[in-house]
Amino acid sequence: MKQPAAALLVLAFSLFLAASHGSGTPAAASGVTFRDVTQQSGIRFVHNNGAFGKKYLPETLGAGVAFIDYDNDGWPDIFLVNSTDWPGHAQKRSTPKLYHNNHDGTFTDVTHKAGLDAEEFYGMGVAVGDFDNDGYDDLFVTAYGQSRLFHNNGNGTFTDVTQKFGLGGIREFSTSAAWIDYDKDGRLDLVVANYVQWSPETDLYCTLDGKSKSYCTPESYKGMSVRLWHSASPC
Repeated sequence: MKQPAAALLVLAFSLFLAASHGSGTPAAASGVTFRDVTQQSGIRFVHNNGAFGKKYLPETLGAGVAFIDYDNDGWPDIFLVNSTDWPGHAQKRSTPKLYHNNHDGTFTDVTHKAGLDAEEFYGMGVAVGDFDNDGYDDLFVTAYGQSRLFHNNGNGTFTDVTQKFGLGGIREFSTSAAWIDYDKDGRLDLVVANYVQWSPETDLYCTLDGKSKSYCTPESYKGMSVRLWHSASPC
């Protein structure tokens, strides 16, 4: 069975080369190109990982981003997760950002208007889903510490309902999440992925040159299991 498979692989590769170079035009010339339009679009977001020299593990992870049509106007808006400075080392205020799509290739920062800048926290990832079936997508933001559930009020604003819906009091190193109706009851449930057992108090000293501290790899810490949250929210 190995020879026919290898022959098919060679044939497929030959066809690919013929399609790419048969016309004499480089494949890249007819490919899709991208242009950086960040500044032109009005996006001014800068992620703050809070680094101040201690080389804490969470600083090595980038933050999440999601498209969400939060106002149901048919145009995808952008939500960017942010982290924050560590306790005792505050230098600037950092919050997530929500950018409204202006329908012309530009975006407007509506974070404050939407009520999403009320509190700083060390955000990691984000999952978009309409957990209460009201027709408006909500946001679950994972974090080092307390993750947050933001309910879309349907009027351009969000409310932190973490405590109200039983998600409060869980302080873990949560990196990502996904909405899924695992029991097919018509209500979205929540899966939260956790990283490792780390805290500033249990931070390990790692070094590459034997002289100065470096970031440790995650294998240096004990891993954490995921959490599955069943939705009891009425449809």
